[in-house]
Amino acid sequence: MTDSKSLHFDRRKLLKAAALTPFAGLALSGCDAKPAQSAAANKTVTVTSYGGSYNDQLTQTILDPFSKKTGIQPTLLANTSLAALKAQVQSGDVQWDLVEITAPEYETAVAEGLLEKFDYDIISDKGLPGYAKAEYGIKYLSFLFVMAWDQKVIPDAKAPKDWAQFFDQDKYNTKRSVYNQLSDSSVLEAALLADGVPFDKIYPLDVDRALRVLGHHPGKDRLLYHSANQEPIQQLTSGEVSLSTSFNNRINAARTDGAKLNFSPENAVLAGDYFVVPKGAKNKEAAFQLMNFMSNDAEAGAAFDKVTNLTLANTPALSKLPKAVADTLPTSPRLADKILVRDDKWWSQNLKKTEQQFKLWQAS
Repeated sequence: MTDSKSLHFDRRKLLKAAALTPFAGLALSGCDAKPAQSAAANKTVTVTSYGGSYNDQLTQTILDPFSKKTGIQPTLLANTSLAALKAQVQSGDVQWDLVEITAPEYETAVAEGLLEKFDYDIISDKGLPGYAKAEYGIKYLSFLFVMAWDQKVIPDAKAPKDWAQFFDQDKYNTKRSVYNQLSDSSVLEAALLADGVPFDKIYPLDVDRALRVLGHHPGKDRLLYHSANQEPIQQLTSGEVSLSTSFNNRINAARTDGAKLNFSPENAVLAGDYFVVPKGAKNKEAAFQLMNFMSNDAEAGAAFDKVTNLTLANTPALSKLPKAVADTLPTSPRLADKILVRDDKWWSQNLKKTEQQFKLWQAS
């Protein structure tokens, strides 16, 4: 269990590493790949992620350039889940090669023996920041769990500055939507922040207290729940809600498409997802080659960061970003003391029982 002092240190350490890594990658160019695989290496790779605009961005910036460079043909699906990965491994019929899962799910998958070890003879770790490299996967991106609003109803000048304002029904007499998939939702952290808990006292989570906040203010009848990342965009743009939790890249994509939405990066929660290879994957060598490209190709990584507003675990890419873009990324040093870093270890140890408690609370 992480105490407050070590958690604060970890947050600073992570963000400091993100600030310094561009210079570590200045000498790198292109993919800096390890020796090429034999001619018998697989020429297809099936990737699963979360769909919507994010899948489009991943295809445009990473998968298409990778295919052009290597001749390996990726297929990108939108139905990723740890449950499906587990079912495939247990049945011996593994259809996926590279799977996106949340950080707590990564810890669960490792503990249950569901994953292939990553081959760092194929994947060069030169481009990987220290926090990203793991034995059975790569924490390949960082994102922000944010408060978002409909600008047609709430002008930016009157938008919530913190989670207390976000949940304040007297200040915003409107329905709100919150993400109910606790493996990557930080709604419980947001509730505790709204109740005045400082960043360095959030963990271990006081789940009972967080649920009291959600139930009392604004009241359970004023909260809607979404379970997919595109839902808050639809709810906000349709006028069903005026405030919602979301992820920074989803709001940016909607704004690019003309939606009158905005968000604040301050008081957000920093988290990340892993790419993993299921045990028994048919094209694991191709999956490792894709991870090598994703972690080291500077041009592709910079394009991904610019389009998504996420931080890819690719240090050469950071050196190619304009300061105006780098300053908006989740790992920007300017946010170091203004965001909470999610405690993946706490969640990996408490996810199942917390999910059960949350579902029972919702149903009560």
